Amino acid sequence: MSNFEMLHQNIQNGIIKKLGWKSLTPVQEKTIPEIINGKNLIVLAPTAGGKTEAAFLPILSEVMTKELTPVSVLYISPIKALLNNQEERLRELSSFIYGDVFKWHGDVEKTNKNKFIKNKAHVLMITPESLEVILMNKLANKEELFKDLHYIVIDEIHAFAESERGTHLMALIERVQKFSNYDIQRIGLSATVGNPDKLLEWLQGSSKREKLVIYPSDEKKNKKIEIRFCKDEEERTQEILKRIVSRKALVFSNNRKDAELLKLRMEKENIDSYIHHSSINKFFREKTEESFKIGKTNTIIATNTLELGIDIGALDIVLHLEMPSSVSSFLQKLGRTGRREGKVSHFVFLPSNEENLVMSIAILNLAMKKWVENVFVTDKAYDILLHQTLTICLSSYGADIDDIFNTLSKVYSFSGISNEEYRYLIEYMVKETILHQDKNRIFLGDKGQSIFGKMNYIDLYSTFETPSEFTVNNKGKSIGTIESWFVKALGEKFNFILGGKCWETVKIDQKKFIVYVEPSSFADPPKWVSGGKIISYELSQEYFNIIVGDIDFTFLNNKEKDILEEFRREQKDLGLEKASIYVEERNTDFNFYTYLGDKLNYTMGHSVTLLDDRLSLKGVGWKGFSIKKNKSNISLNEIKEFVEKLIKSPEFFDLDIKNQLLQKLPDNSFSKYQKYLPIDLRKKMIYEYLYDFDFSRIRNFKVIGE
Repeated sequence: MSNFEMLHQNIQNGIIKKLGWKSLTPVQEKTIPEIINGKNLIVLAPTAGGKTEAAFLPILSEVMTKELTPVSVLYISPIKALLNNQEERLRELSSFIYGDVFKWHGDVEKTNKNKFIKNKAHVLMITPESLEVILMNKLANKEELFKDLHYIVIDEIHAFAESERGTHLMALIERVQKFSNYDIQRIGLSATVGNPDKLLEWLQGSSKREKLVIYPSDEKKNKKIEIRFCKDEEERTQEILKRIVSRKALVFSNNRKDAELLKLRMEKENIDSYIHHSSINKFFREKTEESFKIGKTNTIIATNTLELGIDIGALDIVLHLEMPSSVSSFLQKLGRTGRREGKVSHFVFLPSNEENLVMSIAILNLAMKKWVENVFVTDKAYDILLHQTLTICLSSYGADIDDIFNTLSKVYSFSGISNEEYRYLIEYMVKETILHQDKNRIFLGDKGQSIFGKMNYIDLYSTFETPSEFTVNNKGKSIGTIESWFVKALGEKFNFILGGKCWETVKIDQKKFIVYVEPSSFADPPKWVSGGKIISYELSQEYFNIIVGDIDFTFLNNKEKDILEEFRREQKDLGLEKASIYVEERNTDFNFYTYLGDKLNYTMGHSVTLLDDRLSLKGVGWKGFSIKKNKSNISLNEIKEFVEKLIKSPEFFDLDIKNQLLQKLPDNSFSKYQKYLPIDLRKKMIYEYLYDFDFSRIRNFKVIGE
């Protein structure tokens, strides 16, 4: 019997008459009874697996059955584009119960927001930053707005979890919980992750409800996955062109530059194509999404702006320049194809060098083994604890220290921070005059007023920093943006590509951050700053085992097999062996070839420098690291013996060693509010993020080299 029968009659009628469905998807069948039974959930399913309906059909059914009053549901999205994309869908679902939806973000007119406050909708769609705006507003009646809130649905929760925005969001939820008369039911919609139970614990917070992970069904969908090595841009373009003819295609690029170059080539070939990345003006991105959705044979070239669940309709094929950055990213992108009944999920890797060919194979191998990366969730987010302390003070003309800690300590990301540490943080902020203290109440101090007071408080709405950018303007119309360092590096007159078209600068307004342009016949693509992604131990080892192994991968064509075999011979000539760490001495350096991933290599590299204070960590990455001797006379054998002890002795990382490693960390701030912390707390955050002491995985490794 289907769980369809558990839904209110109005919802059943809407599914049959308006949606025209003949059945529910597996994830919907699993989720409906658990939401109705009141559990907090993490719902795992691939892109377009029906997660949104899985959450909202039973929620709206309960809203109707229990005659709940608005606002009863909070829907939170990581990006405004996803809110805009989901608005029509949620309006249609809410219409089944004669309910309404309101979308609240920075682009929505203030008059419309005021209307919502007076006449609330059942479903409020919002981003964390806009929710912070409401909570910081001294005039907003938060008790009235959130008193009847029963449900919070967080879309793409995995995208939140590893960033400061996720910590911010969980803190906001606890602050909202204070105004609700109910234990708010929390539902997180996620792509597949390796540690969903940890994600659920992170979501749970102060809620006393039962909690559960809804796992995706093991559906036997037909898949066609190709790996095609392309030695140059011309060969890669030809591989793409022959696959997108008479098809709806999505081509992913890891950077905006390559996306722009490919779009320019598509223009020359007269291919019906669009480009989509964060520097393209919002109007054109939304136009791209709509045009693609209604077209029959066209192509979008996109960066990760389309990795999240923005609906662009059914796809025939996904192609990826080089390869995705992780197994999770691959599965998310693969899930965009083969959605229509009887269709095949078709994905093509397009690596252009031997390393990316091997990495493509490694990603595919791990996906076939059903391995996915864990999300990293901290319990010592000192920076966002500081941020939330400031916003709470601003929202209520000062606040009681114990009240703040009692509320925020329920957030998983603050659960590793003791009351004593929080008091120490407050004392530091008072000393720095960021805060002023009167008995047990705190207010913004002189420095706090200078940084965050008056109109500067707007900066507190968000917990992430965006690079300074210039708006590109042609005939009064915004085309997109380019980063300010790129403009300043090239001077007053230069050509560049944006939106798949060539532009020439006419005038640069440095005060208003506007570049005025006119069309040009030639140009180079602009450069954007992009952050790297940490490569895991598991993915690094999969890569390593491929290059030192001899497995014949049947899914490769002969060309790719030949390239792989040649690359394997080169690597084996270096002396690399399975389950080993290879060390070589070269002039002033010791080079370590480990393939242990970024974090274990960073930990091992700094640990080796403890052998002699004249040794220093010169470079580190997922493949290995190098140590500079700095006139130290330590021999290769001493280094090898030390590494043997390091990896084979569980007791090596005692408290003293860990304190020494803490001191070796650079005093860098990698988040917006970290710079306001005392130096020891800044280093504690870096320590937790960069170090990995789980050497049990390599206890059986041997140390070799000469």
